[in-house]
Amino acid sequence: MCTLNVRIDDNVMRRVKPHFTGNNAMQLWIERVLKQAMEDYAEERESQKVKEAETLKLVERLDSLKDDPDAFFKMGGILGQPKGNFSWEELREEAMLEKYGV
Repeated sequence: MCTLNVRIDDNVMRRVKPHFTGNNAMQLWIERVLKQAMEDYAEERESQKVKEAETLKLVERLDSLKDDPDAFFKMGGILGQPKGNFSWEELREEAMLEKYGV
């Protein structure tokens, strides 16, 4: 287990300390809260890295089609398949509403 030294403003400590039954209770609470914050932060960063890698991969695949005359037909595999509930009619209606307000 890792040990950290953390600085906390004295005014904040004076306000918080009375709400705990002792230093040990406050220490356990701080450890629990800090652990959760660090796990959330790590998860967010790892997720962001995965998204960045996927984006880079997509851009590389699209760049490889730049001078290909059949690029439009090959993009379907790159951009994925439409969702099961995909509807061209619904897409057309959304476009009409957005463009013409109809």
